[in-house]
Order: sequence, then structure tokens, then C-alpha cells
Amino acid sequence: MQVVILDGSTDQPAIVQHIALAGQALGAEIAHYALADIALAPCLGDFECWTKTPGRCRTRDAAPDITQAIHDADLVVFLTPLVFGGYAFALKKLVDRLIPLTDSFFHEQAGTTRHQRRYARYPAMLFIGLADQPDAETRSLFAELAGGNAINLQTPWFRSLLLTPQDAMAQPQIESAIRAGLTATEATPLPKLDRRALARACAPDPATANCPVPRTAAILIGSARPKGTSTSESLARALAANLERAGIASKLVYAISFVKDGRMADKALAELAGADLLIVAAPLYVDALPALVGRALEQLGAHLAEKVSPLRQVVGLLNCGFPEADHNRSALRILRAFAHANGLVWAGGLAMGAGEIIHGQPLHRARFVARAQIRALRLAAADLAAGRGISQEASRAMARPLLPAWLFRLVAPLKWWWMARRHGVAWRELHARPLAAAAAGNPDEAA
Repeated sequence: MQVVILDGSTDQPAIVQHIALAGQALGAEIAHYALADIALAPCLGDFECWTKTPGRCRTRDAAPDITQAIHDADLVVFLTPLVFGGYAFALKKLVDRLIPLTDSFFHEQAGTTRHQRRYARYPAMLFIGLADQPDAETRSLFAELAGGNAINLQTPWFRSLLLTPQDAMAQPQIESAIRAGLTATEATPLPKLDRRALARACAPDPATANCPVPRTAAILIGSARPKGTSTSESLARALAANLERAGIASKLVYAISFVKDGRMADKALAELAGADLLIVAAPLYVDALPALVGRALEQLGAHLAEKVSPLRQVVGLLNCGFPEADHNRSALRILRAFAHANGLVWAGGLAMGAGEIIHGQPLHRARFVARAQIRALRLAAADLAAGRGISQEASRAMARPLLPAWLFRLVAPLKWWWMARRHGVAWRELHARPLAAAAAGNPDEAA
């Protein structure tokens, strides 16, 4: 038996030791990855791990080897201090890089669209979050995020634990969970989608009505794709144009600026902190915000704690690759948690599904399928310019499907086929299982 510990913490040796000892007591070998000490690039969001090198990330760092270890493991433990209810940057960078474990093709699961399995076998997964004084919202958000990851990472067994670092009951809880994970007993049921959850996540704080009307907005583009090529930027530019017409000056800031510390990151941070309104326009990466967006928000939070800033409100403008906008709910809740943790007002959220249909083109060119979203951005700009939060009408219009889910699942394979053909990859190769081949000692098939 093998237990892999994906350690996103920096100072929790006791928790790591509890996990290792619990696994060793059951005869398991332990592989511990201290992710804060491992150089990992952020996900580029280009889907080449599905269409150019199916089943493998093309970025040559430690992530492919860690992904192989995850594939081979019996139990994977995700350990992280909670940051705004989600994962710390060190762990989220790796989680974003795990999509080669899944197949690019879609199917319906429990009433919503999900990716198909790439492999016949997946490990059990235990998610452990650490927080000093977690409230009910934090507990609910972490459980929701862990459940979403459990579904999308295809695990047959999962459980989530939320502990305080000094929790006297941590050791027995961890031992019990490790034992259950290695024996596949007492699993937490996979969560069912609550169709009301997105509306709750999008709803603005009542305090929005007491905020001054914003005059400036900074829009954080969360995609790592080149400038001018992402759906997030397309949506951001359409919203910015509406805000400008309503008298709110807008500036685009790119999360890729935060890939490393330095002058570029400092300039981007100053632009985010110098606006009245922060709008986060980002794609969904494995159920949550991309790692670089989390990094930007962490640094912005630290900046706000030290310096006076005009920033008062936060808005989310998210899109995901699934046809249902509901998948964005956890990421929106993380943005709301960021706002509240920093004394800011959550002014509401806008969430869209099937973002790849837009694929970075100006939104007006996609008006045949995106009429509702064009209207939603116009309504949202009017709401913000009038000093109120995002209306339910705008949020509902943004979430309207670009295509019916059944039709999306039917035509989506054509996109993967087209992209693969450009890379010289045959259709049958899209379902390759290189990690299984490597585990079986077939290096030619794994290449």
C-alpha cells in the first residue's frame, strides 16, 4: 500500500507525522511532498495535456512525477492551511496541474456534466484543512470544495477533515480517516448539486447599499493564457466597456504578473489596491480559482492589512468549461470570503458555463449564443454604477446556458478532435493512459 501526502503547509510537522505514522501502522509506504519547497509552474490552461500529449502535462517540472505517484497510490492526502476557505497557493498550484488524470470527454453524472474517467483505477482521497477558528461558512465551503474535487478527480472514496493546528483530537481523527481510506470503509457520500447554491453565492451583501458609488475599477484577469486569447479577458473587456459608459474608469490587471515576486507583481498589486472596485474575471480550475489568482488575493490581503486603500467592493466574474454555470459556486464563495476577511463588501457575482465556446473572441462576435451574457454584463455595469450590488436579474442572465447540456456533451468531442488534429494526434490517442503504462513498466506506451 502507498500513501501520498500532498503537503501545502509550511509549519505543520506534527500533522504530517500523524498522517505518516497512521499509514505506516497499516503497512503503507509514505511519500511526502512538501510542496512549498518544490518548484512548480502554474497551469497554463491550454488543454494540451488532453490534445497534444494526452494524459501528460507538457511542463517539465516535478508535477508529472507527483501525478504518477498519485496514480500509483492507494490513498492521497491533501493537506493545506485554509486561505479564504480554499487551498493555499502551494497546494493549489499542484491541484490545477492534475487534470491529465481525467479524460477530456464529458458525460452526465448525478444530473450535471463531468469529465469521463481516463483510468480504470483511482486512489482514495483525504482532504485535511487547517484553520485557527473556522466558522460554519468556512466548514461548509471546505467540505463543498473537497467534494467537488473528489468528483472531478474521480476518486472512489473521500473524506474531508477541518482541524485546528493545535486540535487535541487531531491524531485520532487522522488515524481513523487513514484507516478508513486504506480499507475503503465509511466513505463520505459524493455531494449532490444544489441548484440554489449558485444564486446564494452570487447574492451581494446588504451592505453594498451603503457603499459609495465606485469611480474606478481594477479587473484581475485570472487566465494564464496569452493576453487577448482567454474567455476571462473577453468577458472582462465587455464589462469594462459597459462600466466606462456608466462613468467607471476600468483597468485590466493580469494574474500572470504574480508568477514571481518583483517589480511586475508590485505594480499589479498597486493597481488592484488603488481602485474603488475589484472585479475578478477568471476561469474555473478544478472547482476553484486558479492558483495565481489565489496568490494575487493573498498578497492583496496582506497589502490591505498594512496600508490605507480606496478599495471597498469585490465582484466575481467567472466562467467554467462545463455547460452548467453552477460549477462556479465554490470559487465565488472563496471570493466572498476574501472580501469579508479584508473588511470589504461583496458586491455580487456573475458566473457562466461553457466558456470555451467564447474562446477569447470579442463577446459581440458570439452574440448568437451569448445574448443573455451580453445583457447580463450591461445590467451588472448599471447596477454597480448606481451604487447597488449585482442584481438577481443580471446573475440569472449570466448563468443562462450557451448550449443545452446534452447538446454541449454531444458536440464537445469535435473541439478536442480539431485541437488534436492540429497537433498531429490521432483520435484514439486522446484516451491514452500513460501513467498506467508507466506503472506497468511499459516505457514505450508511457512516452
